[in-house]
Amino acid sequence: MREIVIIQGLQKKFGKVQALNGVTFTVKPGEVVGFIGPNGAGKTTTIRILLGIIKRDGGQAEIFDKDVWKDSFEIHKRISYVPGDVTLWGILQVVKLLICLLNYMVRETSKSVII
Repeated sequence: MREIVIIQGLQKKFGKVQALNGVTFTVKPGEVVGFIGPNGAGKTTTIRILLGIIKRDGGQAEIFDKDVWKDSFEIHKRISYVPGDVTLWGILQVVKLLICLLNYMVRETSKSVII
């Protein structure tokens, strides 16, 4: 089965600080991945590289067989990201925000969705 996400030897440096040094993992269809670790472990940096927000210094990073930096617009047609620590419009929770956005999309596209 082909991997959806391929990370091989990922590296990122901020000045003299080595944020990522050889991060390697894959994600296959149907797998669920949890990204845990202490502050400063490189979780956010890895996610930002995967999202094409920041450029890696070394290694390989692909989603759907596409380079996360060069092909980020194509990748974003198929994925989205909402960080858990984001605060939107006061105390609106992420789940409530997603329901709100989904309802808006349903109205705009005239499709019916059951939640």
